[in-house]
Amino acid sequence: MGRYDKVHLVPFGEFVPWPFGFANKISTEIGDFKPGDKVVVLPVGDHRIGTFICYESVFPNFVRQFAANGAELLINISNDSWFDKSAARQQHLKIVRMRAAENRRWVLRSTNDGITATIDPAGRLLGTLPEYVESASRTGYSYVKETTFYTRHGDWFPLLCAIGSAGILGYAWWQSKNLDT
Repeated sequence: MGRYDKVHLVPFGEFVPWPFGFANKISTEIGDFKPGDKVVVLPVGDHRIGTFICYESVFPNFVRQFAANGAELLINISNDSWFDKSAARQQHLKIVRMRAAENRRWVLRSTNDGITATIDPAGRLLGTLPEYVESASRTGYSYVKETTFYTRHGDWFPLLCAIGSAGILGYAWWQSKNLDT
């Protein structure tokens, strides 16, 4: 069918950023993984799925590439054991829910010690599994082919808003300087 290798690795967990190479001499607990280099959408029968892994969920523009490349369903697999029983597990789930809503895609999320869930295209939780218990469930989902404005066009709108805001602030600052003189 195909293969997808995680593109965005966790700094200091899965790789050591270049200026910190000395850390490899301090601890053997730091990973030395090689990242993948492309988004892969895999065929499943007549449909296509995209799988983003753990930390990659925090990159909206990255996840949207799966839907933009034809993924009709998104899968998120995650190792949330890093977070122990902290609120970070809930935060990570909320981030994934945003990816569902942004791209109007079902997300099936599977975790080891986090929150395994079915998320609908509006970002709503339709079911979760008990935490810290090995379990499985049957869940409903469907494939979605239509794309959202965000999926098609990405982050240009917020970028344009930021540039416009900076321009307005700059103009206001310039006006205040001219009034002082």
